[in-house]
Amino acid sequence: MTTQQHSGAIAVPDDAWLEGGSDADAYISPWYTTTIKHRDFDRQQGTLEPSLVGEAVAELHRYTPAPDT
Repeated sequence: MTTQQHSGAIAVPDDAWLEGGSDADAYISPWYTTTIKHRDFDRQQGTLEPSLVGEAVAELHRYTPAPDT
């Protein structure tokens, strides 16, 4: 999640927040992943609509294709 609008970023509309939110325009950068630390669970920004999360995950897979099984 970022407030910077980069090419390929997914905009997070206000109505996509089920809980929490952002005072600034928010964007998902699907090419940027990180590990979640235990402390991050105490500082959650909110909960997003499952369809928006699904869109971000689908875009992530364009950068990190699933391995052949």
